[in-house]
Amino acid sequence: MPFGPFALQWRQPSPNPPFPTPLPEGITRSSIHAPSGPIELLTALPATHFNGEKPALFFAHGGFGCAEQWLDYMQYFADRGYPCYAISYRGHGKSWYPWFWRMYFTTRGTMTEDLAAGVKYVEALESTRRGTQGTKVVLIAHSAGGALSQYALSRKMFEVEGFCMFAAVPGFGSWGCYSFWALTAPIHFTYRAYHSKYLLVTVKQVQDAFFTTETPFQHVQRFTRLLSPYESMLWPMQALNAFISGPDVLSSITGWVRRKPSLLASSPNPTQRLLVLAAEQDVLCTPAILKDAAQRYRRAFRDMFSEGNLEGPEKEQEGDSNVVRFRIVNGVAHHIQNHEAWEKGADEVLDWLEQL
Repeated sequence: MPFGPFALQWRQPSPNPPFPTPLPEGITRSSIHAPSGPIELLTALPATHFNGEKPALFFAHGGFGCAEQWLDYMQYFADRGYPCYAISYRGHGKSWYPWFWRMYFTTRGTMTEDLAAGVKYVEALESTRRGTQGTKVVLIAHSAGGALSQYALSRKMFEVEGFCMFAAVPGFGSWGCYSFWALTAPIHFTYRAYHSKYLLVTVKQVQDAFFTTETPFQHVQRFTRLLSPYESMLWPMQALNAFISGPDVLSSITGWVRRKPSLLASSPNPTQRLLVLAAEQDVLCTPAILKDAAQRYRRAFRDMFSEGNLEGPEKEQEGDSNVVRFRIVNGVAHHIQNHEAWEKGADEVLDWLEQL
C-alpha cells in the first residue's frame, strides 16, 4: 500500500462540481444555486397520479456521504406514492468542492446552511406542485447528517412534518459514537498526515465501520466509490458535546396535537412524529446510544406536556403508544440504506410514515 498521505486525495475534483454519473430510471439530478455554489439535488417523483396526500421525503446523508447513497430508498418510496428528494452538501457527491483545508475547517453551521437551503427549496417546489402554501417535508437524516438536522431544528432554521434519526448521531453528545476507532485513530491520523479520511482509506476499514462482516467485499467496494475524497474535521467535533436540549428540536416538528382547553379530557395522543432507527450491528451509533437518545426525547416531550405546550400520554410506556418511536433493524450495520438487505430499514420507515 502507498505511504499513507499518498493513498488519499488532497486536491479538489476536476471538474468542480464533478461530472454527473448515470442515475436509475425515474430519478433526476438538478442543482440548487446556493450562495456558496451549486448543491446537488436528486428527485424521484411517484409515477402514478399525484394526489398530494403523502408528504415529501427529504433524505440527508452523513459524513463522507452523498445523495446517491439514498437511490434504493428513493425508488422504494416513490413507488409507494412519496415524492423523494436527496441532497449532497458542499464537498460531497456532485456538489461543488471547497479546497482541502477550507473543507477541513468547515463548521457545522456552514454545513447546515446547505441542508436548510435544500429543505426550503424542496418546500417551495412541493408547494407549487400541490398548489398549497406552507408545505413541509419529512426529514430522514443519517449518521452525522442527523446531528446537522437536530442542530438546524433546534435553531429554528426550518420545520418538518416528521423527523427520522436514521442511525443518527444524537445531539445530546456523541463521544460514544467514536469509541470504535479510539485505539487506532491516533496511529492512522499521524501516518496519513492528518487527512480527514484517515480511518476510511481501505475497503476493509469501510466495511468494519459501516457494514457487517457478512457483506460481500465487492458490495462494499462499489459503495466506497460514493464516499467523498475528504471531509470537514470541525463538523463532527462540534457535535461531541451536547448542543440541544430536546424540546428545542421537538418544537420544530409540526403536527403534534396541541392542547385545547375545551378538549382536555377527550383529545387523542399525539402522532409519533419522531422515529429513532438503530442498526443491530452498528459499531458507531450503537442501539444502546440511540435508545438513550430516544428516552431523552421522550422525557423532553413529557416536560413540554407538563408545561402545557403539547398534549401527550400521562406517562411513558414502551411500544407504539410512545410519541417517540424507537426501532432496531436486525442484521445490518451503520449504513442501513446501503446493505444488500436495505429493504429492512425501508420497511420500518414506511411503517412509521403510514401512521403520520
